[in-house]
Amino acid sequence: MLRVIEQAQRKVEIGISCTYCWAHSIPKGKTAKEAADDIIDLHLPAFKHLAINGRIHVENIDVFCEKGVFDLESTRRILLAGKDIGLHLNFHGGELNLMHAAELGAELEALAVSHLEEISDEGITALAAARCSAVLLPTTAYSLRLKQPRARDMLNAGVIVSLGSDFNPNAYCFFMPMVMHLACVNLKMSLSEALAAATINAAYSLGRSHTHGSLEVGEQGDVVIINAPGWEHVIYQFGGHQELIEYVVKGKIVYHTKSFRAR
Repeated sequence: MLRVIEQAQRKVEIGISCTYCWAHSIPKGKTAKEAADDIIDLHLPAFKHLAINGRIHVENIDVFCEKGVFDLESTRRILLAGKDIGLHLNFHGGELNLMHAAELGAELEALAVSHLEEISDEGITALAAARCSAVLLPTTAYSLRLKQPRARDMLNAGVIVSLGSDFNPNAYCFFMPMVMHLACVNLKMSLSEALAAATINAAYSLGRSHTHGSLEVGEQGDVVIINAPGWEHVIYQFGGHQELIEYVVKGKIVYHTKSFRAR
């Protein structure tokens, strides 16, 4: 899969930040500790060899820190092993149960922790102090009928809140305007907070805020041009975005409504 992503990075016009995500489930017949041992002793050395030889380019390492998957200690071990070979820490935590993943992310100086539907007051304080981004996924809580992430508490505490789509089979959404809409309606974020969370803060969560996520001199010119009275319509209009979004620019025009229709 990493080799396929490597090919995609060379061919597609969108930017890709690749994540090593072996630690997302426990193989049958193994414990979390045994699975962690395999990753640390076998998989990461093989991965490092491919990376050194330029066959794959990966930026992040992920672990699913959750009951029945990887416990806190196994998560810590895997993340530290990834950090030792130069990977950014960007992992899943606290989706279904309070795992104190936020505190762990702060302790290990992670770039970001995703989900955090379950988080303690201490975890929120730790994230803010460590400048570790909380990547909230409104589609997950919506699709799986989970408790909504504590976005307002995080924002009020100074946490760098980012938004993601959680695009996967149980939250099949890769459409960020919908994610931003749900963030405003269900997470009680303001329009401006949702915009920042989906752009500059999202870039921060991938270690790219110095080049992406805002329109400034010296940064990459990734732009969406819309046909509306104001930018707020990206969030305000509930659907119908094929009529709203006119251009997507990534150094050059990669999408235009009229040319897309012509195809």
